[in-house]
Amino acid sequence: MAKKRYYTEITLQDAATATGDGTTLDVAGFESGVFQVTGTFVGTVTFEGSQDGTNWVALALADLNSTTRARSTTATAGGMFLLDSVGGLKMFRARISAYTSGSITVKAGRLA
Repeated sequence: MAKKRYYTEITLQDAATATGDGTTLDVAGFESGVFQVTGTFVGTVTFEGSQDGTNWVALALADLNSTTRARSTTATAGGMFLLDSVGGLKMFRARISAYTSGSITVKAGRLA
């Protein structure tokens, strides 16, 4: 009998209106991840990964809105972004590194 899988949605930024780290996502054991940025805003979301929760580095995600799947370490508008090489990575966050106006929400989904 096949194992039943459940989808879980995790909010990393919840209608944020300022710069900030947001919620950290444990990605240990993931193969990939899809992240959705929504909201009407002027700001920058920076995608980052860490092994220890202290030292963070920018990660280039594929923009699923682009026909070429252009990679970027930031998002300045809403869209879907793919982190397709998670192997060995322990933590992920979508940090709001610049903020001018509006609200920014970032959600991640995972199968359990």
